[in-house]
Amino acid sequence: MDFQDHTVKNQDFYCAEAEMSVIASAVSESDGYVFDDLSRIISESDFYSQTNREMWRAVGSLVNKKTLIDEVTLSDELRSSNKLDAVGGMPHIFRIMSSPQTPLSGINSAEIVKKHSQSRDLSRHYRYQIECLEENQSPTDVATKSEAEIRKIMDAVDTSKETLSHAAEELRARLNSMRDGTYVSKKVPTGIDHLDAKLDEGGIGAGEVCVIAAPTSCGKSQLALNFVLRSSITNDIPSAIFSFEMPANQLTKRMAQTSSAVNLSKVSDGVATEDETDRVNEAITKIADAPIYTEHTVRNIDDLRSKARRLKRRHGVKIIVVDYLQLIPFNPNLSKHEGISQASHGIKQMAMELDVVVILLAQINRTGAMRDTGLVLYDLKDSGDIENDADIVVLMYPRGGDVDHCRDIDPNGVPYLAMDYNVAKNREGERDLKGTFKFVNSIGRFQ
Repeated sequence: MDFQDHTVKNQDFYCAEAEMSVIASAVSESDGYVFDDLSRIISESDFYSQTNREMWRAVGSLVNKKTLIDEVTLSDELRSSNKLDAVGGMPHIFRIMSSPQTPLSGINSAEIVKKHSQSRDLSRHYRYQIECLEENQSPTDVATKSEAEIRKIMDAVDTSKETLSHAAEELRARLNSMRDGTYVSKKVPTGIDHLDAKLDEGGIGAGEVCVIAAPTSCGKSQLALNFVLRSSITNDIPSAIFSFEMPANQLTKRMAQTSSAVNLSKVSDGVATEDETDRVNEAITKIADAPIYTEHTVRNIDDLRSKARRLKRRHGVKIIVVDYLQLIPFNPNLSKHEGISQASHGIKQMAMELDVVVILLAQINRTGAMRDTGLVLYDLKDSGDIENDADIVVLMYPRGGDVDHCRDIDPNGVPYLAMDYNVAKNREGERDLKGTFKFVNSIGRFQ
């Protein structure tokens, strides 16, 4: 028994009355505005009946041509594609045109049609996944592909978000609270005051991607860890780190060193003071208790997004660090430029879908790394789409062109690296704003 036979016998998967009601509503107004409202909910592929699908396609064609919809134009449109007899001829058209319908009844019917369409697609999808498992395909691969496909199936349009009325009222309330001094920003601060001062409302917003790009060994991974530590330990904000270079134990060691402000070589060499040892132990306890979650392998960008969704669902993560973009595997049939672009697009979509802050680390090209006058946006390696997808781009580089030339000592005798940076892109604020990080690399702290 094929799929359509199965769905006919299970009426939960098909509702002829709802499909007919949608068509009747779509032609109830000759100017096509009802069709536009309904098409936000359903598409041609959502109709089970081939007759109803042809009718919907014909109405849509008339709307696109900006032609008034009546018996004559609809019959001519169907006749031109040799579908008039297939849908039941003029008697069927007259029957639909004379059906009493309202825009509201059409929307209700469209939602029913969409529900049945999703049910059919899910039934087909799950049977296909069972076949994949029976063919001994990897359960992990099947689960990853399945989650991505289910997301597509269930990605029905939320009509409540199609107007700007809600966003407009939110903006009005925000501006009023700013004026009366009661406003509290929802942006996540980086914890570095001079950087936050350059960002809109003092931080990075949910749904935004902040790219940090720097030459190799300049501390971009450590800068991201500083963000996470300040957010998760100080403010208890759940964070996830996708680290493709460092395992969990190495991440933990770095975080303990930064949080305690003690170089752990002192402990391993047996020269740490009692106070320093206590600070390290306290830092380890805080890290163990902090809502920080890590992943270290993904198969591709879809797998990364799948794992991110699970972390969001299970732990409510609000910050995701990806270290780093060029290490995300991609289809070998794609060029490197295409693979990096695909991953970049996927990360931006993930940020918006999950409503999270994404800190995305990226490499720069060799030309930029060799330049001693600083980085520019086109130094981002492999794809210009990284710049396009990002909301914020922070370019970081050693003063003087290399790490050896940027070494300095502060008034307290503490050695540090002077890392210049440029907020080269800032979608919600000013761009090309420069500053300098004081990177105390012995403990991994950025100030």
